Amino acid sequence: MIPDIALAASAREWPDRLHRFLLDHGGGRIVDRVMGMDQATKASFDVLLIDDVCSFLTPRLVTVVKQSGAEIIGVYMPEDGPDAKRRLLECGISDVVETEATPEEFLTKIGAALAYRTNTPTVAPSTASPAFRIGVAGPCEGVGMTEVAVALARSLSDDMETVLIDMDQRWPSVAQRLNLPVHPNIRTALDHALHRMERLEEAIHRLGDLMIVGGRADGGRGAEISPADSMMLLDALGIRCDVIVADIGPLDGSIALTREFDTLILVGEATPVGVSRLVKTTGSVLATQPAQSLLVVVNKTGRGSFRRAEILGELGRAFPDVPVVTLPHETGVELAAWDGRLSEKGRYGRAIGEVSKVVVRSLR
Repeated sequence: MIPDIALAASAREWPDRLHRFLLDHGGGRIVDRVMGMDQATKASFDVLLIDDVCSFLTPRLVTVVKQSGAEIIGVYMPEDGPDAKRRLLECGISDVVETEATPEEFLTKIGAALAYRTNTPTVAPSTASPAFRIGVAGPCEGVGMTEVAVALARSLSDDMETVLIDMDQRWPSVAQRLNLPVHPNIRTALDHALHRMERLEEAIHRLGDLMIVGGRADGGRGAEISPADSMMLLDALGIRCDVIVADIGPLDGSIALTREFDTLILVGEATPVGVSRLVKTTGSVLATQPAQSLLVVVNKTGRGSFRRAEILGELGRAFPDVPVVTLPHETGVELAAWDGRLSEKGRYGRAIGEVSKVVVRSLR
């Protein structure tokens, strides 16, 4: 069998030397030049060759590649000392080869790694953590997604180990809402999950029984966290809890991410425009993900029964199989937000309890 080979991005000359040899003499096919972890998790190949100094080489990358059924071989320069080879071995790669090895030696290493893979029985790994994942999103900013995520996570934490994570790429605000420091945050947690899993707890804030991972400290102005890294972090956190509640933010930039959640909660405002946007967003999700478990939450609903009935009727006609919960407009919630504390369990808290019941039924 001629192996399909992927080459991780490298400033060294060995990838070009190997590629030229294969073009002239065969023995393997270069099918991809991998520029980052996200690409490595999506590409299809038999073996990945990667430098010890590659910026995206981590134990997590090695695990993901091996779980896909491929092998990963590390390349190092002996003159860099024993640490170069040690780093590769500590990451769990299949084998190592020196940068100055001949193309034939590279192919021998590749053949041995693939023969070992073929002859060794493999156990299919779990592709997801055991925690139940709830995503809270909406059609636009300002509809109360963060408040719903915070209140729901708090309610669930009364009975289950719950993590609240801010995954809003553009308007991260969970830490600000709860008056928590912006460090550590989601990037700290991601770094620990990639390199030091035993230190992941250091990136988690605690507020009573609730565990919290704050959002990006750059306020959404820097590079986005890739979907692959986001899912990896959810897997890592899921080992430590029963439920993950994620504040995803507006769906226009994160629709693909919603596929990874067991239940998706869509939050909108109780206004004609708010309900129209909610109908459009719900329709878009169901069109692309018809099997997605959905719950619609209409926030800041007035006291009048007529208005509530109109809202429930409109959403019920559009989506008869999607449960809808209305949340009241309560001054105490706004005061709690200004003070950076959890709100008292008044009418709003009781309504969030109804949301929790729907979610728990999905969980069971």
